[in-house]
Amino acid sequence: MLDYTLEFLASSGVQEVFVFCCHLADQIRTHISNSRWSENGSSMVVKPVLAEGCLSVGDALREIDAKSLIKNDFFLVSGDVIANLNLKAIMEEHKKRREKTKSSVMTMLFKKVMPAHRTRCADDNILLAVDPTTQRVYHYQKTGLDKNPKIPVEVFDENPDIIIHQDLMDCQLCVCTPAVPPLFTDNFDYSSLDDFVRGILINEEILGNTIHISVVREEYCARVTNPYMYDAVSRDVIQRWVCPLTAESMIGDRKDPISVRRHNIYLSKDVMLARGCILEENIVISSGSSVQNGTRISNCVIGKNCKIGANVTLDSCYLWDGVVIEDSCVINGAIVCNNVTVYSNTRIQPRTILSTNVKVGPDVVLPADIRLQAHPSVDEFDNDDKRQEVPETTPEYGVKSRAFRFQAEVESDDEGEQVGCEWGEALVPRDEESEDDADSLADSDMDENSLPSESPEHDDLGTFYLEVLDTLKRAQEEAVSTENLVLEINSLKHAYNIDISDVHHVVIKSVVDLPLRESERQGPAAIQSVCKHIDHHLSLIRNYIKSADAQIDCLNSLEEFALNDSLVLQFLMKVVHHLYDTDILDESVILSWFQSPSRMHDLKDHSRVREQLKEFIRWLKEAEEESSEED
Repeated sequence: MLDYTLEFLASSGVQEVFVFCCHLADQIRTHISNSRWSENGSSMVVKPVLAEGCLSVGDALREIDAKSLIKNDFFLVSGDVIANLNLKAIMEEHKKRREKTKSSVMTMLFKKVMPAHRTRCADDNILLAVDPTTQRVYHYQKTGLDKNPKIPVEVFDENPDIIIHQDLMDCQLCVCTPAVPPLFTDNFDYSSLDDFVRGILINEEILGNTIHISVVREEYCARVTNPYMYDAVSRDVIQRWVCPLTAESMIGDRKDPISVRRHNIYLSKDVMLARGCILEENIVISSGSSVQNGTRISNCVIGKNCKIGANVTLDSCYLWDGVVIEDSCVINGAIVCNNVTVYSNTRIQPRTILSTNVKVGPDVVLPADIRLQAHPSVDEFDNDDKRQEVPETTPEYGVKSRAFRFQAEVESDDEGEQVGCEWGEALVPRDEESEDDADSLADSDMDENSLPSESPEHDDLGTFYLEVLDTLKRAQEEAVSTENLVLEINSLKHAYNIDISDVHHVVIKSVVDLPLRESERQGPAAIQSVCKHIDHHLSLIRNYIKSADAQIDCLNSLEEFALNDSLVLQFLMKVVHHLYDTDILDESVILSWFQSPSRMHDLKDHSRVREQLKEFIRWLKEAEEESSEED
C-alpha cells in the first residue's frame, strides 16, 4: 500500500519524501531500502524517519519540527492514500493563494463524493462551511453517524454567501506552510489534523491564521482505512479508475510481468489454470498460484503461491500469499491472510477475516462478521496458570482448525453497529425506525449514489429512483405503454410520498441514466444511445416536464448528474440540445436557467457546466437575434 502512495507522489514530480514511521518501523525501513526508491537514478529520494514513541499525527509533526526537517511548503499525506492527482497544480494553487492571503497556513484537499458513495464510510462524513469565492473554511465538523449536525449561527453572520458541503470527502492530503509544525509544537493538545483545523478556526481572530480547501472532481483519491475501503479501493484499481496506477504496473515487474485479459482479468505468467475453471471478471492472480477444475472465481485478488482446489467458489475475496483452499469450499466477501488453510467443504460468510496461519474446517460453516487468529488473545494481566489453560484449538471452527476469535475492544451497546464500524461499512445506522430529520441540509435531487441517508425522506427518494429505473427497464423489455408507465410512476410517487419537483428530477435523470447503465459508456455510442432513449420516452417526459418550473427542475437534474459523472458532463450540451429540438425545453427557459444558476453548487461547479453549454447558448442567442430582426 505504501508503494501506491510513493508511486503517486513520484508521478506528480515530488523529489523528496520523509516517511514517518512508528509501528513496525524496522519493517518499513527494510521495505524502502529494498525498493526501487533506493536505487541509483531514482527520481525521488525516500527517507524513513523513525520515532517509536509517537502516538499521533500531532506527535509526528512535533518531532518533525524538533528535527527542523521542513523549510518550504510541503505535502502532508497519509501512507494509505491511493490517488492519481496532479499535485503540481494543487501546489501552484496554494502558492497563488498565499501571495494574496498571507494568513493561509494550510490547503486541505477534498474529493467531491456524495455521502452514500461506495468509497465513503462513516469516518468520512464531514460538514464544511466554505466561502465559494475564496474557498476559505469557516466551519469544519466530523459528523460520523450524527443525523442532526449543527452549525453556529455566527458562521452565517460572518459571510452570508457561505456554502454548506456534505458532498466532500477528506483526502487526508494537505498542502502546509512551514508554520504548521511549530503550531503543533505550541499546542500539545493537537493530536490529529482535526484538532489542528478546529483550533485554527476557533482561534482565527487571535492568531490570524486561516485554512482553505481545494476540491478534486475528475481525478481519483481515496484512503484504505478499514476492510470496507480496502475492498472498495481494490475494485477501483482493478477496474482501472486509478490510471496510471494499474494492477499490472504495481504488482507486476520485469521478472514477473502480468498479462491483462478481457473483463479486467490479470494473470502472472506462471499461473496454472485447469481447463474447467471459470474466471468471470475483476480478478488478479499472482505468480505461482494454481486453480483446479470446476472452480469459479469472480471479483477476487489472489496472492502468490496460492493453491485453490476443485469445485471451489470464490466471490469478492482477497487471498494473500501462500493460501490453501481445498476442494468444494465456498468463500464470499472475506480477507484471507498469509499461509491460511481452508480445509474441504468449508463455507465462509461475508465480512470475515482469517489472520496469518489460521486453519479452519473441514465441513463447517463460518458465520459472517468474525475475525479469527491463529493464537488466542492473552490478557497481559492474566497470571501464568491462566495462560497455560488456553486451549490449542477451537472445535467449532472444524476438527483440523487452529483458529480463535478476535474481539476488538469497541465501546458499543449495539453488536451489529459495532461489527459495521469495525468493518468500516456502516454508512448510516441500520435502524429502520430512525426519527425524521427535518433539518437535513442535503439536497433532494441526488441520485442513489449521492443520496445521504440521514432521514427516511432521503431513503424514500433513493428507493423511488431505483424503482423508476426498474420500471423503465421493465417497460422496455415488455413494451409497456406510456399510459401504463405514467400510472406506475404516479403510484410510486404516492407510495413514497415524493414531491412533484423530485419526480421531475428523477424522471429525466432515469431516462438518461438507464442506457448508460446498459451500454459500454464510450464515445459517440453513449450519446446516441441516450438520445435514442429520450426519443423513445418523449411522451413520458412531456407528461411531467411541461411548465417552466418543471423545465428548470429538468435542467437542474441534468446539471447535478453531469457534476457527478464526467461522461454526462462531456455530452451535456448534446442532451440539452436534443431536448430543445424535441420541444421539451423552451429557449427562454434555457437562457434564464443559464444566466441565473441555482444556489445548490459553488461557482466552480456552475462554471464547469456552463462551459460545456456556452456554444449552444451562443447559438440560441444568435438565433433569437435573427428572429427579432426578421420581425
